[in-house]
Amino acid sequence: MTAPVRLAVHVGRDVPDGLTAVLSALPPDVQPVAASAREALPEGTVAHLYCSDALPRRPATPYAVWRVPGADVGDLGDVPALADAGARHVRPGDLQVSLRAWPDSARPVLPFTRAGLRRVRDLPARLVGEARSDGVSWGAPGEHPAEAPLDTWPTLAALASAVIATGEELWTALAWAAPAVTDAAGARLLGLTPDVDVLVGADPVTRARLAAELADDDLRAARLARSGWQTARSHRPAGVAAELCRRLGVRPAPRSTVSGLTAALDALGTPPHSLVRRRARAATAGLPGAVTSGWRPDREEHS
Repeated sequence: MTAPVRLAVHVGRDVPDGLTAVLSALPPDVQPVAASAREALPEGTVAHLYCSDALPRRPATPYAVWRVPGADVGDLGDVPALADAGARHVRPGDLQVSLRAWPDSARPVLPFTRAGLRRVRDLPARLVGEARSDGVSWGAPGEHPAEAPLDTWPTLAALASAVIATGEELWTALAWAAPAVTDAAGARLLGLTPDVDVLVGADPVTRARLAAELADDDLRAARLARSGWQTARSHRPAGVAAELCRRLGVRPAPRSTVSGLTAALDALGTPPHSLVRRRARAATAGLPGAVTSGWRPDREEHS
């Protein structure tokens, strides 16, 4: 019997907040094991994750480091580094973990689709939504906005040309691929890159101006929405675990319990219990191995 692929985890005095979530999201064939300098590593250990406030003198390779607040790990070079999203000291390429719940019903809505939905609902062609602690507002830029309850925010995030949001409401907006404007603290909290994933304004007047400009620029809004959605998804524990394995060269066994069709729908952000999934399965039911053998809808593998 082949030994499982193991990731040795070296934990110090404090366990990072997102560590359990990331380890739980590892592929089924990758097994995390607690490692100690006093004990021999179990058979099948192929990589290491150091979560302590100090690295050993000769860390075993390949390895990754979880950035613990206040830890001095020096220049890591090309070593993968993980941190909770919102950490103050990160570098480009760091894996940032967000533990916020991803709305089950959320899916990316493209600008062209948003515009069509606004037309059929007789909404302004240029619609800007803003989330505040006491509710939300929406309307055309430059006009007096209408007020709405906070629980209408997901709907607005799926329809608006641009949104203004911070904190949890920003996360919801990104889940619907809304072109978003936020403040510097909101971008840092979610590990977003200004002018790439979101636009950043220092004050309400600046944020309102940026949102109005974004609502007028479909191409920029589309690019921003796509990048923001992809970045937010990549910060979820499952995405971080997959990227960590890739960077460490940890390769699970080729067999998988997830079909190619399921993987393709997942990549598109299709909700788990959506009508699209049911129709896709019904349409491919007659194809040999479509659901169980990794068939992908973009490959003509079955004649």
